[in-house]
Amino acid sequence: MTPRRPSRRSSRSLRLRLTVLATLAIALTAALATAILAITLVTSVRANVITTLNAYAASVARSATGGHWPAHLPAGPDDPSLWAQVVDSSGTVLAATANVDGRSALYTLPAASTSPRPTAAGRGEEHVVAQRYVIGATPVVIYAGSSTRLLGILARDIQGNLLYALPPVLVGAVAISWLLIGRTLRPVERMRAEAAEITGSDLHRRIPEPASHDEVGRLARTLNTMLARLEESAARQRRFVADASHELRTPLASVRTSLEVGLAHPDRAPWPELAGRAVTETARMQHLVDALLVLARADDSAAGRADGRALYREPVDLATVARAAVHTASPRVPVEVRAEEVRVLGDPDQLSRLVRNLLDNADRHADAFVRLTVTTDPAGAAVIEVTDDGPGIAAADRDRVFDRFVRLQAARTRPAGDTTGTGLGLSIAREITTAHAGTITITDPPAGGTTFTVRLPALPSAPADAPD
Repeated sequence: MTPRRPSRRSSRSLRLRLTVLATLAIALTAALATAILAITLVTSVRANVITTLNAYAASVARSATGGHWPAHLPAGPDDPSLWAQVVDSSGTVLAATANVDGRSALYTLPAASTSPRPTAAGRGEEHVVAQRYVIGATPVVIYAGSSTRLLGILARDIQGNLLYALPPVLVGAVAISWLLIGRTLRPVERMRAEAAEITGSDLHRRIPEPASHDEVGRLARTLNTMLARLEESAARQRRFVADASHELRTPLASVRTSLEVGLAHPDRAPWPELAGRAVTETARMQHLVDALLVLARADDSAAGRADGRALYREPVDLATVARAAVHTASPRVPVEVRAEEVRVLGDPDQLSRLVRNLLDNADRHADAFVRLTVTTDPAGAAVIEVTDDGPGIAAADRDRVFDRFVRLQAARTRPAGDTTGTGLGLSIAREITTAHAGTITITDPPAGGTTFTVRLPALPSAPADAPD
């Protein structure tokens, strides 16, 4: 079933969600900032009014001369709504400003209190301060007040401005957020479009990487790294299938030809010879399949190391591995073993296969002897050397012999049978060596022939027991 192509609306859902979130964040921030500004401004104005009233009450107290008050108290500075009354302890108004002249006491001040209380004739919403004085011999209270109209106007102006200013701010926030988020997500859309076009047949393509080093840039580089691993894995699989098909075709064709010849002339066919040839070719195919499985696991292990998964490892004594490999082999020529105890961290089965493959290769080409040496070099690395006295390997072929299914011409001219290799032994040896963080090289010994040298990281030697 053809996958449904996502709609334009669904493809923009992330952009829309981010825009909504950004707008909400801006709106909340603007509202909070406006509220803080309004509260700060109103509080500042109220504090300024209280300060002005206290200063005005003090100036009223200074207007008394010789215990007598003027006919009208001085008016407040720059505010016609300011008023003042001087009230004695009996509640009698001794003096007042012109705007409250003739009125009874507007406020009272309870004992031990600094907060005046309105009387029945109080004026409602206004700020009032009260100060106690003793003028002459008479204790008095001076009340000074002012209307709250200014604060009301200020609060209404702030609310009005907020209602008028917030909608344009929100509209601007939506527009700017939409544009900026769209610009930010544009590389992601290009990456998505390119990734949608990549199929299994064109894994060499890569998605565009933005020049930035932010999360989008790191995502693009990670995806391209993943594509490179997929391309390498697909190439290994194709190479594996092609090589396996090519190598299995020859023994299968040989078995089929032999059987077809025998069936064509059943009364005259040399059946024992044909059966022996079929068994030989079948054993060759089995050996080839086993080697291919080892290489497939090696490819999986290499992919595992690229993904950060550790291989199975344990301390292994290479001397024991070398002697066991010689003991289980059926060499064509004598094998000389010189092995000292050297421990490495690795897979014992893989290391045993490594030594066996090198011995099989040496035995296949040796004329009279093979020598296996296990030791350490001056740098402390574990060294495995397999030397034969065969014809040697030309310098131009020393890298090529480790490729899969490569057999040099000298090997191809040997008679068929057990001594004919599959061209995979040395490739497997190199894969095992690489998996154990080692190296494998080919040199010419002084007496002629070929020496394969494997170097692996060695474990520290166990300290000797101290004497009692």
